[in-house]
Amino acid sequence: HIHLNGDCDANGNRFRSGQSYFPGTVSEMVHDYSDSEGKVFWAFCFVGAVMIFFSWYPTMLRNVYIGEQSNLCGISWISMRQYVPAPGMMILASIQTVPGLELSPTDRFAMALHMAGAGMLFIGYTCCEAHALRWVPFATCCRRRSRCEAGKSAFARKVCVAGIFLSYLLFAVAQLVIVHARPEERDEWGHLFGHKGRQLLDTASWRVKRFKVMSYLCEVMCGLFIIASHLSIWYHSEERHYDLPEILHRLQDPPTELAARRASEMLEGPLWLPRSQAPSAGAPGPER
Repeated sequence: HIHLNGDCDANGNRFRSGQSYFPGTVSEMVHDYSDSEGKVFWAFCFVGAVMIFFSWYPTMLRNVYIGEQSNLCGISWISMRQYVPAPGMMILASIQTVPGLELSPTDRFAMALHMAGAGMLFIGYTCCEAHALRWVPFATCCRRRSRCEAGKSAFARKVCVAGIFLSYLLFAVAQLVIVHARPEERDEWGHLFGHKGRQLLDTASWRVKRFKVMSYLCEVMCGLFIIASHLSIWYHSEERHYDLPEILHRLQDPPTELAARRASEMLEGPLWLPRSQAPSAGAPGPER
């Protein structure tokens, strides 16, 4: 748990480093789901992931649909786009992270699942979107291009993909620096007298704190680019301009109307036949 008392711990004692606390990731900031920020983070992430999953937009929007012939290890790319990023976001939001590096085996397993969900969301979405755009390194492997208009639409989506990739790359570099820093320069977590759970005992030095700020900002930018990518797909989709009927018609008297439709088809031919092939009203009917 984190008590925001500036450069003091939960008991009011100043940290030895003299630095205030700053989270290295968004997940570290909201790791306690009993707090308000943890509840809000989980609610918005999980609801957003559920809405993306049940929209089935990879198969419903022409500017991202690429067919089922293009596949990876026998799995179509549209199936991967449907079943990888959104479930990864659900895993990321549902399995909370554990701050610090001195973790128990169960905590390490939970962290591995949390990081797997993050990879499914960020890396999975980046690869699927780059493949749909036939962008580097997928310029020649996709047989069918999605109906993504040239010009502003494709440019905006490529900018978002590049932003996701670069932000996640810088995030990974910053995390490697933090993990391999000297123990006395990192945050120290443990048990504090008079408080339950893991408490912040000492904050990281300014040298490590700079990379924590960089890591946090890069992760935030990565998430913002994913949101911008989805908004760009929606804004430039053809389906957004469809005018749906205001009234859904229904049969008032199903037996009577169905019988009348069958009689009409016998006289005029099925609706799907061309007019030239439909029998005329005076043509003889079938022999009984």
